[in-house]
Amino acid sequence: MNIIQVANISKSFKYQKSRVKALDNVSLYVKKGEIFGLLGPNGAGKTTLLNIMTGMLLQDEGEINIFGKPLSRETFEKMNYVSGDSRFHWVLSPKSILDFYGRVYAIEKNERSERIAKLMQFLGLERVAERRFSDLSTGERMRLVFAKSLLNYPKILLLDEPTLGLDPDIAVRLRKEIARINKKFKTTILLTSHYMHEVEQLADRIAFMHQGKIIDTGTVQKAKMKNVYDINLIVKVGGISKKDLLLKNGFKINKNVLSKSLKSEDDLNKAIHFLSKNKVKINDIEIKKPSLEDYFIKLAGDSK
Repeated sequence: MNIIQVANISKSFKYQKSRVKALDNVSLYVKKGEIFGLLGPNGAGKTTLLNIMTGMLLQDEGEINIFGKPLSRETFEKMNYVSGDSRFHWVLSPKSILDFYGRVYAIEKNERSERIAKLMQFLGLERVAERRFSDLSTGERMRLVFAKSLLNYPKILLLDEPTLGLDPDIAVRLRKEIARINKKFKTTILLTSHYMHEVEQLADRIAFMHQGKIIDTGTVQKAKMKNVYDINLIVKVGGISKKDLLLKNGFKINKNVLSKSLKSEDDLNKAIHFLSKNKVKINDIEIKKPSLEDYFIKLAGDSK
């Protein structure tokens, strides 16, 4: 089931005496329960699309359906939003902040207290419940942002650069929290990020945006292999005894190192089986597969 359906969305902004097209006929879908990564360089239109989905902007053309219905108060109540730029009043405590947003979400008092307690425990915020927001660490602040976003038990979470500017250890922990939220609450997540490793770890499928258009979409693995073709096999061997046979089968030879470019996992298995079958003494194997960073650079470069 497609829980998010974006169809032919376009949006322009007035800039000086001309109009700039931020989104140009964008279409995508997100399945129920999946983590979907939205990639692209700065200015690609990712945040503009999220702002339309949250009702902060109106599109010029096209439509967005959530749970099979057009955007409305009913659909907004089943969604929430997280940004790496989210901030709260410096003097308020996490408990007060969550209570305030619980009131905004019209959650009854007893239910509100119960949800706050559960979320603070789930995200490890109990010991800082009464601290001022200004005294929280960066990691504690972001966990508080996640707690706020889960208060209304959303079916959909929109995450806009949630780990932007965080120290690596904090970013790793928050990535684990995102995966844990997705698994525990069955929350569908639409994620934008500049950190390719993050998307590669989390996303089931991705779409790549450039200059307001979606230019590629698919599973992470298939998208990489479709656009960044080669798997590089590098093998250190004990000696070269069948040079002509190795060359004939596409191996390059540099002293005691063999290398070969391959197109698929199946080709990789065949190459290793070939070496084993011909009794090549293997000392070490290195396999270099395309990364999402390679994919990003390739698509961004091609688009330019």
